[in-house]
Amino acid sequence: MIIHSLLLLCCASPAAPQAPPGYYATVDDSNANNLRATLHNVIDDHTRRPYTSSALDTWDILNLAQEDPSDSSRIIDVYRNESYAKGSSDYNREHTWPKSYGFPIDGPDNYPFTDCHLLRLCDDGYNSARSNRPFRHCASTCTEYTTAGGGSGTYPGNSNWGSGAFTNGTWEVWAGRQGDVARGLLYADVRYNGDSHTFTGIDEPDLILTNSTSLISQSNTGSNEDVAYMGLLSVLLQWHAADPVDTFEMNRNNVVHQLQSNRNPFVDHPEWVDCLFASNCGGTGGNGGSSDYCIPAVPNSTGLPAIILPTGSFAVADQNFSLIAAQLPSNQFGYFLVSATQAAIPGPGGSQGMLCLGGSLGRFNTQVQNSGLLGTFQISVDINALPLNPNVAVLPGETWNFQTWYRDLNPVPASNFTHAIAVTFE
Repeated sequence: MIIHSLLLLCCASPAAPQAPPGYYATVDDSNANNLRATLHNVIDDHTRRPYTSSALDTWDILNLAQEDPSDSSRIIDVYRNESYAKGSSDYNREHTWPKSYGFPIDGPDNYPFTDCHLLRLCDDGYNSARSNRPFRHCASTCTEYTTAGGGSGTYPGNSNWGSGAFTNGTWEVWAGRQGDVARGLLYADVRYNGDSHTFTGIDEPDLILTNSTSLISQSNTGSNEDVAYMGLLSVLLQWHAADPVDTFEMNRNNVVHQLQSNRNPFVDHPEWVDCLFASNCGGTGGNGGSSDYCIPAVPNSTGLPAIILPTGSFAVADQNFSLIAAQLPSNQFGYFLVSATQAAIPGPGGSQGMLCLGGSLGRFNTQVQNSGLLGTFQISVDINALPLNPNVAVLPGETWNFQTWYRDLNPVPASNFTHAIAVTFE
């Protein structure tokens, strides 16, 4: 079935660990400026691996980072979402931040050129088709580049879409990898700020995401530049929110960290994107934040535990808080739950999962969602009217717990839950 093959290629099967304990201990996410500075200090100064070498090089790292979860002798490419035998001539290496925009000449002093957080294994034809077009939304008039899940012929479907050339062109990544690509470029914006590598003393460029195609075009000089631009930032932020982190992306981050010695922090902490780029901060330096519990959830029919993620702002006054559920079985319905109380109730009502909320439960059942082909859905939460009986308005300093209930076939009709999160509002 097409649905099965797309899910298989999208997500690695084993649950993936996140950052080692203490990795982000020095990060201050109380405001955007502090977060950018302290996060840069954690993820910079990585170990540069050669682009091509008889020793450990980017080929070796990427072949492990994008390994097909169903066959360790194969890889999954980024745009076509196809499985290829390792070493096949059908795929090559794609610079998601095109090297022509700021760092085209490889050498021992060029860190972004071989940074595996920016490199992706890619079908060679799709790599050529993408060329160095900026990332942005396309349209039905664009050329369709289908995935292994099959093309719909109708925009956007499960496909990549492209038009034009250079900075006048457009490349829209298929929905299942939009967030992965976006988080890679968001990483670059923080990792490269124009300072020098602490251990080698090599000067590094300042890579900046922008919505200005003029600035992007000016970065294409044929030389390595001190400052370079890429985008479009507004589109990448939308893609980050629309395509949450999945296990394949977590595994990739773990492999690159092991062999390059730094992580993409937005895979580990997606909520930091809002703080850095929208000043919606509510972490350890402030009064708000979230924490996970009941981890991991009971795996569903995909073989993965479903997850719940908060996004937006923890500030009550902002009225900008949303919930995302991911790693769900495809085309199943579900809704979010809320309570002031935590619990651990296995198999309620015959469910295969665990209910992690207690006391009085609120059900967002007027916002029933369908997980679609990619197994994800989200809602905006009206924190002035949480759906208890009667409705409850959130006050600063209060902690509320959220979880997702959803239908599943495992193998017979059943229900299941994500893990749960505790959110302290400010």
